Amino acid sequence: MIMLTRSVRMPDLEDKAVAVNAAPIHAAAICRLISHWAERGLTIQRGLRQIVTSIDQFVVAIHRGRVVGCGALELVSDQIGEIRSIAVCEQASRIGAGRAVMDALIAKAHARGLSELVLLTKTPDFFARFGFETVAPVELPFEYVAMIAQQPGRTLEGKIAMRRVLACTEAGCVTSAAHAS
Repeated sequence: MIMLTRSVRMPDLEDKAVAVNAAPIHAAAICRLISHWAERGLTIQRGLRQIVTSIDQFVVAIHRGRVVGCGALELVSDQIGEIRSIAVCEQASRIGAGRAVMDALIAKAHARGLSELVLLTKTPDFFARFGFETVAPVELPFEYVAMIAQQPGRTLEGKIAMRRVLACTEAGCVTSAAHAS
C-alpha cells in the first residue's frame, strides 16, 4: 500500500480546452464562431450546409461542455493540407483553445502522412508559434494556388502566406521549423 504524506494538487482539466474531432452536433457552434470572425474580416464565411458537408475536416475545442474554438484541415493533395477556419471565442482567450485546435490539426496532418501544411492569414504571429513560416505567394505549392483560384471569394490579396514542412519517415514525423511553446 502506498500512502501520500502530503496533499498534491492535481491540475484542473476544466481550466484548459480540449480538442476533439468535430461531429454534426457541433456544426452550428462552428458556424457561429466562424461568422463572428468573418464579420471582422479575419476568416472566410462558411455556411452551415458547407460546414455540415465538411465536418470531418474540423476539430473543435471544448471547455466546460461548450465549443469555444474550431479549425479545419482541408486536403489540397495527397501530400499538402491547408489549415483554415481557425476561430476561437473571445471569452476563451486564456484556456488554450487555439493551441488545442492547432495541435489537433497538426496531429491529423501527421496521421494522414502529409508533407506540408499551408495557410493564408492576417494574424501570422499566432501561426508562427506552431512552426509556420511566412513565404512569398510564389513559394506556395501550385496545387494550392490553383485551388484558391477556383473558389469564389478566395484570394491571396491582403493575406500573408505561411507554410510548415512536415518530414515523415517510418520512424515518425518531424517539422522543418522548431516548435515554439
